[in-house]
Amino acid sequence: MTAERDSSMQNQAYQFIRKKIERCEYAPNDMLSESLLREELGFSRTPVREAIGRLAQEGLVRVYPKRGIMVSAISIGDIHQIFEVRALVEPYALAAHHDKLDLAEIARFAEFFHSYSGGGESSELYGVDDRFHETLISAIENDYLLELYDRIHVQSVRLRVLSGRLIESRIRDTMAEHARIADACLARDWQGAALAMTEHLRCSKESSLAAILKNSGQEI
Repeated sequence: MTAERDSSMQNQAYQFIRKKIERCEYAPNDMLSESLLREELGFSRTPVREAIGRLAQEGLVRVYPKRGIMVSAISIGDIHQIFEVRALVEPYALAAHHDKLDLAEIARFAEFFHSYSGGGESSELYGVDDRFHETLISAIENDYLLELYDRIHVQSVRLRVLSGRLIESRIRDTMAEHARIADACLARDWQGAALAMTEHLRCSKESSLAAILKNSGQEI
């Protein structure tokens, strides 16, 4: 039971810190304190340290002995690689695996996107954005592609949040781009949906690169 409890605590700590990094509550280049993390979680040293080690293996943090833990930055090179993967996988999901999509669910997303008029809680908007892309990707029945996509998922969300924070118009533009993708799906225009997704990814990549420049450096 002790080993099972320790494993559960380690996983809770991992999920907690990972979500904070994903949502940029722990922003790129932020320094984290292991002792403060333990205090926040109410856990002992071992599960928190194991969670940090796991995040370090995934490249989300860097551990500096006697200095602390730094949340990894996202470089220009990272952005190019992330969007290269997304441009290969997401339009393909629409073009080749659309028969697995739940159009009733897509219709609910479309209604949300079309009704958006600005404002709203950022966390809710990012959550809808994330679920929309996950819904489209879930149509793929290829474990290798899904594993590849999963590897970039956290970084994609981080870029989404950072772009939304630094570029005022990005959330509104994203909703309009998503609406065009959803509308094409509902019209069963799968080529059009794939093209709309390609355009959305192009705009998202440009916004991510612009966010880096706005932050005045090669990394954010």
